[in-house]
Amino acid sequence: MTSRTQRTRRRWGAALAVAAIIPLLAACGSNAPGTGSGAAGKVDGSTIVIQTVNSLQPQFQKYADAYMKTFPKRKVQVRASTDDGAKYAQQLATARIGGQLPDVFFNVDFLADTLAKANVPLDLAPGIKEGKLGSLRIKDFVAPFVGQYRPINNPSEVTGLPVSADSVGLFYNKTIFERYGVTEYPKASWTWDDMLRVAKEIQDKSGGKVYGLGSPLQDGSNQLVFGPVLRAFGAEVYNGKTGKSDIGSPDAIKAWKLLISAYGTSSNPYSSNPNDPALAFSAGNVAMGIGSRAAIPQTQTTLKDDWNVQSMPTINGKSTAGGGSYGLSISQTSKNQDAAWAFLKWFYSDSGMAVAQKVGGVIPPTNEGIDHGTWRNTNGLPPSNIGIFGHSARTAVLLTQLPGSSGSVLTQATVKATQEVVLQHVSVEKAFQEVQDTVNAQLAKDFKKK
Repeated sequence: MTSRTQRTRRRWGAALAVAAIIPLLAACGSNAPGTGSGAAGKVDGSTIVIQTVNSLQPQFQKYADAYMKTFPKRKVQVRASTDDGAKYAQQLATARIGGQLPDVFFNVDFLADTLAKANVPLDLAPGIKEGKLGSLRIKDFVAPFVGQYRPINNPSEVTGLPVSADSVGLFYNKTIFERYGVTEYPKASWTWDDMLRVAKEIQDKSGGKVYGLGSPLQDGSNQLVFGPVLRAFGAEVYNGKTGKSDIGSPDAIKAWKLLISAYGTSSNPYSSNPNDPALAFSAGNVAMGIGSRAAIPQTQTTLKDDWNVQSMPTINGKSTAGGGSYGLSISQTSKNQDAAWAFLKWFYSDSGMAVAQKVGGVIPPTNEGIDHGTWRNTNGLPPSNIGIFGHSARTAVLLTQLPGSSGSVLTQATVKATQEVVLQHVSVEKAFQEVQDTVNAQLAKDFKKK
């Protein structure tokens, strides 16, 4: 199953490759508390520029419109940029050099550390402590999601705030289950073995007319799924303490074998096109799919069958719900930082979050928002069990930040290894040992550049 967040993440897979520009930028400023080289400026009568990516421009414009309706004396211009992660990051880096950064900009978990090293975002921690978000404090946000915007080398800083506590659940099509006489619906107590077993049963009973499960790995790049599964088996995509990946270790190999076993038996055969609409849960020919809360509005519109959601199955008693986020940051060099803070104060207030939930389908990244947000109201439409996303947001295994260009190297390597195993019958051990060697070699290069 493919959600907006997952599609955006794949488009941005090459984003960390811009790390080579960081040494040049490091001399341009520091991410010190306060306003950096920016300035306070006025609030009423101000005009701020918010930069986002093309795919999110419509909802960002709605955020801006709602803000200007609330505060008629304040103006917001929304500027859309490329959905290509590497190009987007380079644009921000170039704008930093030329003093042309927007006042507020779209940030994303796997790019946050790179932008922090480039001295693009302001450290928000001092301002939040001073009350620039009103009564909200950092402790009011869901800690793991805020942690994605803490620079690896300066974890006391916060260079962005998550827009949504985005995590995944298991979507299932009850109509397909009933059509093929399968009465064992997903339960919170399910393990991955249960999910794959029932998916295979449906696929077999249908004679291959439907897929029991959307392939968990997709084309091999789906870290939102494989990251938590590896951790449940005792392996790590990246260990910040050792500075290495053990993605080819014996524990990791158990995870890869489980994930790859789904292709063609419990799920669709391998496809190099993870965006194939025929493989989407909302298409109505997939019995189960792994997807995020953000996928619900589209599924409600497209899928006319009876469907619901359930918590992700566990492995060894551990959660395998992946999570990630995109966020909002203030530029270090903004000349309108007070006005930028005023926008963030509104956005993360009850009023702003109500707009975000309605327009963007987000789960507010605060503890209050998870427990009592309007996102829980489905207006009588499926899924009735939507509350599971609140639980999974708190238990989610969040995407791992790899330094430098190691993230893009990882993505390319896992896709290649998956293809070698599935299409060329290379052993899982050989293929993913090569992934580990490749990623660790790149990590060593990235650390050497520091």
